[in-house]
Amino acid sequence: MPGEPHLLIAYDGSEQADQAIAFAARTFGSGARATVLFAWEPALLGAAAIAAPAPIPDDEIEREEDVAMRVAEEGAKKARDLGLQAQAETIETVDSSWRTIVDAADRNHPDLIVMGTRGLSGVKSLVLGSVSHGVAQHASYPVLIVPSGDVVDGRREEKRRD
Repeated sequence: MPGEPHLLIAYDGSEQADQAIAFAARTFGSGARATVLFAWEPALLGAAAIAAPAPIPDDEIEREEDVAMRVAEEGAKKARDLGLQAQAETIETVDSSWRTIVDAADRNHPDLIVMGTRGLSGVKSLVLGSVSHGVAQHASYPVLIVPSGDVVDGRREEKRRD
């Protein structure tokens, strides 16, 4: 990736997403451009799938869009504070988060997709699926998945549980 790499950082406000931003900043330095993407699902859309369909008030949609943009801006600010040239982007997802991230990468043409992982395993992973796994399996661009825990000098250090 000669010159200034362009990163697409999948961000959801979690500690794992913050770790992915920090790792990307340490690895690629201040010359890297980053799009910090929050792929969000409207809460009422999920509720409508369970209950009888009901009209969604316009002000509720706007409120959720505002919350989504705040989350993305929070991630972009963290990236900028760590030296990346970052901008925020939100995309409403109605399918799956991994597909939304892959589609965003196809539009943005990043050099690399960066994301954290929640570290789901066993039954939880089977039931809930894995966004990072879906992105890694279907993306047309390289994917860097930053594991949970702190990565120091190329080694993963688990956080202590007291």
